[in-house]
Amino acid sequence: MAIAKKMQAFAEKSSWIRKMFEEGARMKAEFGAENVFDFSLGNPDVPPPPRFTEVLRELAAEDRPGVHGYMPNGGFPYVREALAARLSQEQGVEFDQGDVLMTCGAAGALNVVMKSLLDPGDEVIILSPFFVEYNFYVDNHGGTTRIVATDAEFNLDLDAIREALSEKTKVVLINSPNNPTGQ
Repeated sequence: MAIAKKMQAFAEKSSWIRKMFEEGARMKAEFGAENVFDFSLGNPDVPPPPRFTEVLRELAAEDRPGVHGYMPNGGFPYVREALAARLSQEQGVEFDQGDVLMTCGAAGALNVVMKSLLDPGDEVIILSPFFVEYNFYVDNHGGTTRIVATDAEFNLDLDAIREALSEKTKVVLINSPNNPTGQ
């Protein structure tokens, strides 16, 4: 059975970040891992702090009922409550656990957001440069992207954003300050 043409096209175009990762792996094999510094995927190359490993061992050894079962869809309430308290303290804005949704990383979070907000044909404005996977997240949920450049210093160009807005605009995705510009 052949895979869908759209998915095959995605696979053939694959992310440049993934291609850099694959090239890094090839170069490590050729030149030795100690001679190649691969910053492509953000994979940690140092072990986790010892306390992290200790806590994982402690959790794995626990045998109280339910400790290794499924959690609620939004995450454990006590974890969401703790995160809300920390965010409230850091940001000076009140949050409660209902404002926090646990996800499997940023990609998972963005896919949840796009699935929750986009109807077919809705537009998402993405500021360039951007993480190339954003296009896939939008497309996965029926949206289309409109790319808007930042200025020469990678700052927001408010006039360009304003000009790109339309009745179809549903989301304006503002990149993390350090992905990918370091700004």
